[in-house]
Parts: sequence; structure tokens; C-alpha cells
Amino acid sequence: MPQARLPLDSYPYQRDPRSRLIGIGLPDGPYVYVRDTAGFIHVVPDGPHLHPRVLGNAAPAWYAGDLTLAGDEVVDLTNLSGTFQFDDREGLLDVARVLAELGFEIRPNAVRFFPMDGSSPYILQ
Repeated sequence: MPQARLPLDSYPYQRDPRSRLIGIGLPDGPYVYVRDTAGFIHVVPDGPHLHPRVLGNAAPAWYAGDLTLAGDEVVDLTNLSGTFQFDDREGLLDVARVLAELGFEIRPNAVRFFPMDGSSPYILQ
């Protein structure tokens, strides 16, 4: 079981009305994502300070970051989230696995891990 993490910004924002479960057929583009404690991945079109609004109410998450879609292909997947700051590679790889199970193709070199210590990012998959 992943370790749940509360958002660093604990203000109980309302859930963004654009927040939805990820699935095949979303429009192309960049998104922020949050994996809830039931294992579901929710997304909102990318923008500033959206991670705490994806689930809302200062809800905990199993993982969070950003991703970019082109058709049914994930072209970029990271752990970048100032709100949650997940720093475990396995969690990011698990998000990639879930996306593949949902039918997304993960582009080679798309899964990039950014260490929270500020060192250089590196490709996981």
C-alpha cells in the first residue's frame, strides 16, 4: 500500500469543477494529476497551484504530479507537485502502470522523476 500524504497547503479548497477521473479520450495537453487513496487518478488541465484543488478539501493523496497527453499516449509523466512533493520512484512507476492498464500507451522516456533535493531529473521508463 502506498503511503498517503496530506497536501502541504492544508487550506480546504473546493474541488475544481473540471476535476475528473482520467480516461481514454481526454483532450490533448498538459494536466496535473492526483492519485487518491482509493487508487483512482484524477486530472485537471494544467495551471498554477491546482494540485490541492484536484481532490479538494485538503484530501490526502497516494501520489501527484503532472502529465501530458497526445491522443491516448502519455508523452510526459512526472512527480512535479509543490503541494504534495512525492519523492519515491516506485510511486511514479505505479502511476505509469495504472495508466497503461487504463489503455494509455506510455511513450518511451516519458516517465521522468524529479528528486526533491533539486538534483537533476532522470528517466525511469
